[in-house]
Amino acid sequence: MIPPPEDETANPRARIQGVETLADDWFILRRYTLQLLRHDGDIQQFSRLSVECGDRASALLYSRSRGTVLLTDQFRLPAFLHGDPSGALFEVLGGLVGERAAHEAARREVEEEAGYRVKRLDHLATVYLSPQLSAERTHLFAGEYSPEDRVGAGGGIAEEGEDNKVFELSLDRAVSLVLQQPAADAKTLLLLFMAKSLGLLTGPPGPSGRL
Repeated sequence: MIPPPEDETANPRARIQGVETLADDWFILRRYTLQLLRHDGDIQQFSRLSVECGDRASALLYSRSRGTVLLTDQFRLPAFLHGDPSGALFEVLGGLVGERAAHEAARREVEEEAGYRVKRLDHLATVYLSPQLSAERTHLFAGEYSPEDRVGAGGGIAEEGEDNKVFELSLDRAVSLVLQQPAADAKTLLLLFMAKSLGLLTGPPGPSGRL
């Protein structure tokens, strides 16, 4: 059994020796020089890059009465660069958190991208999707929608280069489509699998953490 980590508040295992900013644009790229106390007792100095562009919030909308979830199909440059001529990925709704709280950002993105103003979102998890490089955290939410929640056409903000098409799919069909892609969006897979494991489309009202 692996013992729990000791309280390192007073004597942290890692210490930052220096920070160099390499780029400061839409994202910030920094090189950190660190000193780390290894598990074998040795002290090691090394450097790591960190990409910092703020946290993201993502939301899976689902309907128990219809037995469906909502996904978007939008252009992503990495998919295009890896050989997909459409450059499209099936994704849950979401975007940058910015200055707002994560749940407010999730609500904003749901309305902008899908045109739904949902009454409730549940926080399911906060995850690092690429901790070896990026400081970005993704806050994952799920919420139930109904036709009465539709307040707009969705599609994203054209001025920001967004061109989202919304698909209403069964949960199994959504999982199948995402897995059929040459490479899937990680946050989307996480939320779809969590929806299946939690029984969101068939079980009682969603988990605690009502917002």
